[in-house]
Amino acid sequence: MRSALLALGAVLLWFVAPYWLQEGMFMDGQIYAAVAQNLADGLGTFWAPVYQPSSMVPYSEQLPMFTGMESLFFRVLGGSVWTERVFMALAWIATAAGIASLQRRLWPERGSDSALWIVAVWSSAPLVGWGMGNHVQEMWMAPFTVWAVVAMSHSRWVWMGGLLTVSAALFKGPQGLFPLVWLPLVGGLGLLSRGESARRFGVVLVTVLVTAFGLWLWDDAREAILRNAGNRLVRTFTEARAVTTADRLWLLGPTLGQWAVLLGASLAVAWIRFDSLRASLDRRVLAMLALGLCASLPLMVTQEQRDFYLITSLGFVALGLGNALVGTKVLRRPRFAMAVAAWALVGLSSLPWRLVERDAELRASLAMFKEEFAPRSAFNAVPQLRLNHELAAYAMRHYRWEVDLANEREHANRIELDSANAGAVVLRAKRE
Repeated sequence: MRSALLALGAVLLWFVAPYWLQEGMFMDGQIYAAVAQNLADGLGTFWAPVYQPSSMVPYSEQLPMFTGMESLFFRVLGGSVWTERVFMALAWIATAAGIASLQRRLWPERGSDSALWIVAVWSSAPLVGWGMGNHVQEMWMAPFTVWAVVAMSHSRWVWMGGLLTVSAALFKGPQGLFPLVWLPLVGGLGLLSRGESARRFGVVLVTVLVTAFGLWLWDDAREAILRNAGNRLVRTFTEARAVTTADRLWLLGPTLGQWAVLLGASLAVAWIRFDSLRASLDRRVLAMLALGLCASLPLMVTQEQRDFYLITSLGFVALGLGNALVGTKVLRRPRFAMAVAAWALVGLSSLPWRLVERDAELRASLAMFKEEFAPRSAFNAVPQLRLNHELAAYAMRHYRWEVDLANEREHANRIELDSANAGAVVLRAKRE
């Protein structure tokens, strides 16, 4: 147990903490935080959130579960960047707890410390650390989908699996529904009798349909779902957007990359625990790996390919690969624990040098003007900045400034490029 805790701590320090403490953020993450902060401030509602207050249309790029949840944290903890970090830390904790629960449920013979080793394997995936620092919705979709599978694996709580699956879909739409394949998988592989698998699946399906029907009858929920479908869902199949690649097979590359890292971590853990590398591809392993594929490969049908969409699959892949290697457990010597502890201490001491940073010039230039413009100030942008959505996101999230990139409305202020510093901007008040 001590070795597992030390190894997990070292993985967190080396692979997760530098991103969790990241300065700056992925544009989408900034937008989500701004929408959540607006909701916490009383702008908009759960089903009709607001990004830029002067816009006549509610924010509908995503469904509202993520921003609705985070708005509660902003109300309690305030608008600090640490609120975002706490929110992401709880996502990691919730996912880790779900992975540990599945490990104990499906592999009880592996020992009490096996769950910690599997969580360490999962945490080593590059996208887990990246997702922590960049505030993407998949980090919170992951625990909902993991716990949906946990619930479906218990006869008493199978209905809860249906509710959690619907909740996962309320983050980003149909891609959150993949836990529905779990019961057919375990029934088909013989991990559960086909009769019991069919019974549980029927309960889950009824729960999902009843919940979906209830949401459809709720006017606000129905309108939000339809807005999202028209604005985002349909376009992912019909339009090659600027942030995507036209090659739908592109996602195979990141998928193989993440699996390779998880396999490497699993090999390292097997060697540490067993001093041997012996494969054991039993039906439980196959079920988990198949579920991981069901969470990732269907995303290739859209024209919007992003590697972080794979985050929801990684917990299941870690469970599969981490349990695919077995052996006879060996007793580690104290010097091994000392070596892992030294690794963890080196990771801790190097954190200040390993901090990840994004958009440093842009963030610094905006900060220079924070005393000159009040919250809710509005700006037009020069033509060269019309596509700088990071600018609009940072301004709204950190200063509550609204940047009208389309210049659809005439505002009192404007933002220009800084001629002296690339990537920086200058904010100016309109001259009378």
